[in-house]
Amino acid sequence: MALLAGLFAVCSRPQALEADAQQPILIEADEVEVRETDNTSIYVGHVQVEQGSMHLRADHVTVYHRPDRQPRLIIAIGQPASYRQLLDGEQGDVQAFARRMEYDADKDELTLIGDGLLIQGEDRLTGERIIYERAKARFRAGGSGRVRIRLTPDQR
Repeated sequence: MALLAGLFAVCSRPQALEADAQQPILIEADEVEVRETDNTSIYVGHVQVEQGSMHLRADHVTVYHRPDRQPRLIIAIGQPASYRQLLDGEQGDVQAFARRMEYDADKDELTLIGDGLLIQGEDRLTGERIIYERAKARFRAGGSGRVRIRLTPDQR
């Protein structure tokens, strides 16, 4: 679950607090099912995941683990699922909302599906499908409907 700590960023390469990845993870849910035979954990009902400054809220979270128990794929579903994390430096925080969020650890890629909204400060990106490739600091947005970006100039 340590990989949850750095799921999001917007255009300017902000990085989640590095210290978050070293913090313990707390997961609360109404129900949990751990299937060791297929390396899967399923959390249902008012799911809350916290690690340092990272907070994930969803109705349903499924984690597909590698044999070493590190997450390979994390899927969060909600009405909407929400994510918030502080960024390094004085960049504030990043927030995301979508009906479905998928984090692929192998690609270091986050996908927001269904009414996706990514917020950093006053900047906003909305679209039906938003894919953020963290390693390349690149995002793509599209799907049905139009993509909308609102960038606010620095007040310096």
